[in-house]
Amino acid sequence: MPPQLLTPRHRLRRRSSSLKIQRRTQFFIFLLVAFGVRNFLPGFVHVFTGMYKAHGRRYLGGYIERPVPCHPKQLAPGYLLDKPEILPNLDDPDLSNLPGERVNHPKVGIIVICDGNVHSICASSVANKQAYADRHGYDMIYDEKIVDASRPASWSKILAMRKYLPKYDFLLYMDVDTIISNFDVRLEDIGDYEYDQILAADKNGLNCGVWMIRNTEWSLWFLDEMWSQSQLVGAAPWQMLFHFEQRAFHYLYQTNIWRQKVGGEQFEKANTVRARTKVVNSCVFNSQLAFYEDGDFLIHLAGLKGVYKCLTFRRYYKNTLKSLEKYGSLSVEADAPPPSFRECFFGNT
Repeated sequence: MPPQLLTPRHRLRRRSSSLKIQRRTQFFIFLLVAFGVRNFLPGFVHVFTGMYKAHGRRYLGGYIERPVPCHPKQLAPGYLLDKPEILPNLDDPDLSNLPGERVNHPKVGIIVICDGNVHSICASSVANKQAYADRHGYDMIYDEKIVDASRPASWSKILAMRKYLPKYDFLLYMDVDTIISNFDVRLEDIGDYEYDQILAADKNGLNCGVWMIRNTEWSLWFLDEMWSQSQLVGAAPWQMLFHFEQRAFHYLYQTNIWRQKVGGEQFEKANTVRARTKVVNSCVFNSQLAFYEDGDFLIHLAGLKGVYKCLTFRRYYKNTLKSLEKYGSLSVEADAPPPSFRECFFGNT
């Protein structure tokens, strides 16, 4: 039987059908590419930037001098301290009620807050601090209702500290992306009655991610003053330099980097803030990953994001669980597994 010849109409229909299939295929490929870019490109960026912050900073960002051994009272290197100690044209420092009255057995609290953006590491981080608190008889405070949704979650550390500080002699706030690694360090050895608060400094100046504060009238006033800096909440990063509550601290302290990069009107009581704040070496209680060494109190994964932060947290948290075995069994509140790979890749980190 001779083959049938396609009429022009049939050829047109076949060509139209072929074009439709081709366009659908192209659209499907476009969707796959868009999905991959949206879901995996940020992860690759986080891994690349995280590796630099975790390792490159030590060699390219400038190594921070540290004593050997790192004593709990060790001050930050002189080149990280803000100079001059007393700023001209501002009020003289008010040092009333300093030094404070020493307490033989101070009551110490540890506080951590979480929000939905760090759900993958929250439970493990809280358990890590609980295990440490159990070992030394401190109170572990986790208040999930304290977060004020009208501001970025990090601002709420101020509310949490203001709420619980009156109940303690010393309160230590720690960001959720910290992991206590040396459970023999005692917070009583870090606390200092010569000052009202203690922070560590790095190349970017003071860091509020780990913050010890003493229960004094001035400390309560300072927390209220920090929270009242509402003009710093919504400003763009290129206008204000740092993120979130760090802006308020750098403004009230009038750090060198703030005065150089942001400027503007100075806080008139900055000299008092400076005089009442002790600035210690980061190895004391705020070792960022690039500068962490075995024996340091904790590791702070500051600057790491997404999958890379979660996987790094998982690695060091597993190591701390092994080190805790020598102290016996953990309490129910302190016995939490590390974040799973599924949580790290698909959860909120």
